Amino acid sequence: MATEIAERLLSIDEFLEWESQQPFRNELINNRVIEMTGASRSHNRINLNLAFALEDKLHSKGCEVYAIEIGVLVNPDGTYTYPDVIVVCGEQRVRADAPQASLENPTLLFEILSPSTETRDRNQKLEQYLQISSLVGCFLVAQDKPLIEAHTRSGDDWQYREYSGMDANLLVPALDCEIPLSEVYQRVRFVEA
Repeated sequence: MATEIAERLLSIDEFLEWESQQPFRNELINNRVIEMTGASRSHNRINLNLAFALEDKLHSKGCEVYAIEIGVLVNPDGTYTYPDVIVVCGEQRVRADAPQASLENPTLLFEILSPSTETRDRNQKLEQYLQISSLVGCFLVAQDKPLIEAHTRSGDDWQYREYSGMDANLLVPALDCEIPLSEVYQRVRFVEA
């Protein structure tokens, strides 16, 4: 990444213009460019499994599932991210003047935790995700064990719940949806610490 970009604070418009010309994805968090790291085999497998499971359950509910290269305008004042899996139900709002696809109204967001991104995913990103008015669920998905941490909206409040083990089912009450963790973690090999 060019040093001058890494050290500058960028507006969303500056970032989107710069990002559209980069060979690799970057995120903008609080107006700072963050280089995205490569994903592990487990991360990729979980990402695919999750996207297919969600597509299977939500297709009939008028929802679209995205798992590759779709960005979310989280905060127009300075945060733009690429969640691992995005679900949008109903009409999609896309920023028309952006050089690449930029969703403005996600319904569900999933971040697969990696050692290099977990702190940022749990803190800066989660805090801002929960401010998105269209969002009804934000999920942190572990790679090293079958565990999904769910933040789901109930009225004006957010509820937290963990789903753990291959026999558990992730519940998404707002969409009347249940995803077995055995599907999310199918063919994933967990490495002992």
